[in-house]
Amino acid sequence: MNVTVIVLARDPRTAKTRLRGVLGPAARGRLAAAMVGDVVAAAVATGWPVLVVPDARSIAARARAAGARAMVARARGTRDGARHGLARALRDGAGAAVIVAGDVPLVRAADLRRIVAAGRRSEIVIVPDRGRSGTNALYLRPPTRIAPRFGHGSLAAHRKAAGAAGRVLSIARLGLDVDTPADLATLRRMKRRAGPRTRAAID
Repeated sequence: MNVTVIVLARDPRTAKTRLRGVLGPAARGRLAAAMVGDVVAAAVATGWPVLVVPDARSIAARARAAGARAMVARARGTRDGARHGLARALRDGAGAAVIVAGDVPLVRAADLRRIVAAGRRSEIVIVPDRGRSGTNALYLRPPTRIAPRFGHGSLAAHRKAAGAAGRVLSIARLGLDVDTPADLATLRRMKRRAGPRTRAAID
């Protein structure tokens, strides 16, 4: 089975606006770029093809330097970015795809392999955030199995769309996505488990 890992990323200059109360613009940009870098590194370490879908050329350039492919998509949110990535993966011959958020700085290659292993029995694997309302990773076999439904309440939306073909797989390291000051505080407490770029950014 040809698997492509799709990493969704926002422009660091405009990302993480909910952290404005605790981080200035430059610090938010550094953190966002660092987290994407660590997610891409984990994806590349799987040995599978990696496609990064950012809306900024700077992230695309860094992704290519790290060994991934990249396509800049002026997407209208995460859902639209995921659709662009899935369409490209399908054109490139992928039989399955793992979509992962670019702001899950604790992720490791082993976590992504675990998702794909679960996908041998389930056509759709949904990895929730720690609040069990959002989706931080989504496995689809084939990539067109369902339309991605990222956004508010995406866990419930993905479960409904998947039906009997779906499985919810909780992975602790993938549960933390950094959007709010509370998330950032959690990341700081767990920084030893984060990737090297993220550790440097929060230090």
